Amino acid sequence: MTMASKEECDRYASELTQRFEEFTKWAIANWPKKEFPLLPSDFSEARREISEIVGPKLGEGENDAPGIPAGTAQYRDVNPMPWP
Repeated sequence: MTMASKEECDRYASELTQRFEEFTKWAIANWPKKEFPLLPSDFSEARREISEIVGPKLGEGENDAPGIPAGTAQYRDVNPMPWP
């Protein structure tokens, strides 16, 4: 198994992000229910997931810690509040 170079990872991340943005523009423009239009904010969770893929996940195995992708929170509490 060969390790991908930083340039390959950067190209992949750039293309994935570009294709996702193109897809969201197409989906909004071609949405059949004009009385209930899609909005860019409808894709915010998917955009967050894409940033997880091109950020931390793509950087796994590298010695340098990957940067935090733009537009994402630095910390997300996933633990529920304890019962009293």
